[in-house]
Amino acid sequence: MEKAGSLENAARDFEQSISLHNTRKKAMAKSMLNSAGILVGVLLLFVVVVIITTDIRLAPLAVLKELGVEFTLLMCCSYFMYLTCSDSGMRHGLNTEAYRDACDKFNKNKSAILEKENQTRMYAFCRHFINNELKNTKMNILAVVGYNYNTYIRNFLGVDKTKINESRELSKAQKKAINEANAIKPITLTPEMILKRGRYAGRRNPLGITPEMKKRIHVGLKFITTLLFTLLVTLIVFDIVIEPTWLMVAGGMLKLLIVIYNGFTGYKMGYENIVFDTVNYMSDQTDLMAQAIRYFESSEEEEEDK
Repeated sequence: MEKAGSLENAARDFEQSISLHNTRKKAMAKSMLNSAGILVGVLLLFVVVVIITTDIRLAPLAVLKELGVEFTLLMCCSYFMYLTCSDSGMRHGLNTEAYRDACDKFNKNKSAILEKENQTRMYAFCRHFINNELKNTKMNILAVVGYNYNTYIRNFLGVDKTKINESRELSKAQKKAINEANAIKPITLTPEMILKRGRYAGRRNPLGITPEMKKRIHVGLKFITTLLFTLLVTLIVFDIVIEPTWLMVAGGMLKLLIVIYNGFTGYKMGYENIVFDTVNYMSDQTDLMAQAIRYFESSEEEEEDK
């Protein structure tokens, strides 16, 4: 008994040490993130002081050829700093409770579908969801102008736009709404989109834009902005007014600021891509799986009643 009690105490102490370690890791990561913001702010203040106390001009474009090597190196360092820190931010996000909870709920609903071998019935659920979404979208459009959905189905569904515009029984707003309703296309929803993360992005998509697609957009935009900003900074020339030693320091600080800021924004993007984008995307998938489970249960009850 004493041995069993000591083992339980050891296990409890081990769990507490792991929890404390994770808490310290989170606190350290948050502290680093806050410190990075403060450091960037201090550097910005320094650059502002330099701007006020020096004459600043742009070098002629002809100088760009001489600055080519420096520009290329600075550009590469800034961009790779962004990518590296974004990976660190993602790894931190993967260790958060929010992500783990989202995974647990996702896996629980997915297992409930797979255990009853309902994955083949997911196609029927997707068709059911698509039809309901299309109906609700059209109803919302028609409701704004006070037009009945059943009347629309009976009289104007699929009717040519010219005939609708020639109708005398409809107001101008109703004609516009009916044409808009006829132009609405069904969304795309497949079992793969629900059961596998990060597979689709589209308009009127019930899952929204995938986290992977959001990351690609962020990384692509960051490359363009970093390219333009680095080009501008490498063209800046400082003519000394007060202290000759500030020339080298100011230019170096301004260029260093690019690299540090890109690391800060990269970490933030990577972290939010997991904690917000991925978690929200998985939550939508989990919700759709829950709707699918209820749909299967109601279908089985209807079959039993028959």
